[in-house]
Amino acid sequence: MIFIDYKNNPPSEELIEEGKELTQQLLALPEGKRKEFIEQNKSYWGKLKDHLASLSYGKCWYTEAHDIASVYHVDHFRPKNETKKLKKDCRIETDNNDEAYWWLAFAWENYRLSGNIPNTSKNAYFPLRKGSPIAKNMNDLDKEWIGLLDPTDETDVMLLTFGEDGRAYPACNDDSSWEAQRVSLSIRVYDLNSTTLVEARVEIQNQCKRRVNRILRLMQDKENNYNQLVKEEIKEQIRELRKMMYPSSELSAVAKHYILNRTEPFIKGILC
Repeated sequence: MIFIDYKNNPPSEELIEEGKELTQQLLALPEGKRKEFIEQNKSYWGKLKDHLASLSYGKCWYTEAHDIASVYHVDHFRPKNETKKLKKDCRIETDNNDEAYWWLAFAWENYRLSGNIPNTSKNAYFPLRKGSPIAKNMNDLDKEWIGLLDPTDETDVMLLTFGEDGRAYPACNDDSSWEAQRVSLSIRVYDLNSTTLVEARVEIQNQCKRRVNRILRLMQDKENNYNQLVKEEIKEQIRELRKMMYPSSELSAVAKHYILNRTEPFIKGILC
């Protein structure tokens, strides 16, 4: 998952105003006409796709993947037409908004760029903590105890880590905490541990491992310690590792976590 500073990088004022106008028209409709109106104007959020992609270097906000996550979709973080009760493959008891968030259908703040894997898996799920208040308007959104990690929330992104097996895990000491449960819910709903993504993370970690091991072998070779060619190769390996951690690189968070989890102080220093 990648942090997107969305609120400080809004779409064009023209598109924002268009969304506001559509929202006003939607609010004025009787309940039976809302879904039809949303469907008739679904081209609106497609107009924002390029802007959303530009904020993540073309990566899916949930998986931080390029081609791995296949076709991109504009996901409504809070579902616009319905919400499903999360039961299958999940032992965490949650609530959900039975009425969905139809009034956010044209709110740009509710859009997330999603690859095919998380978008298909997420479907209409939006779990809330058991007993959470349920938002009925924009002013109530912050009152909800949402069960999914939000890529537009910097602290949410920090709750996710990756194991050597390539799987996503909670970065929490207390597995029973609500933070850890949110990670578990997000892994389930976004399908963050799909085989395709896990295999891709393992490959990134293997690339990092090969470069790190090469650096360590060169540094341990006492006879060539002052050989300029050896120094240049070490520098090149470090440059390549840093490239893997660039925000524009695919699965850069996986590379960062790998370097961060190494025990050698010199290797950890590559993060600086």
